[in-house]
Amino acid sequence: MKSILLVDDQAHVLRVVKLSLDRNGFEVDTALGGNIALQMMLERPYDVVITASDMPSMTGRQLCESIQRDFSEALPLVFVLVNDDTDQEALWSNSMQMTELVEKPMSLRWLVARLNEYFGHYDRVSNG
Repeated sequence: MKSILLVDDQAHVLRVVKLSLDRNGFEVDTALGGNIALQMMLERPYDVVITASDMPSMTGRQLCESIQRDFSEALPLVFVLVNDDTDQEALWSNSMQMTELVEKPMSLRWLVARLNEYFGHYDRVSNG
């Protein structure tokens, strides 16, 4: 089963998105902030990380940069949820491997479809 780490500083957001992803057959762990997410990633690999951009202690951007630096051998796909898909954010995300910006409010239906698309491609590449 493909594993997803969901990161946000708001517990109610984590609950709602996790419930939706669980119902669609994904294995989802949650982290209440970027520092906790990095600790969890040391304990187990994740295929996808979904993070809010505007967290107080560590932003989604800082989390992505830490993931790129510290987990380069097993780099997950990272979705960064942003309030505005500005040119500056787009330039930044283009410079990051395996990082996609997703503008808030995010459609859970779109997220499930995009994860299914990614995991289907991932399976085809992994199996040759």
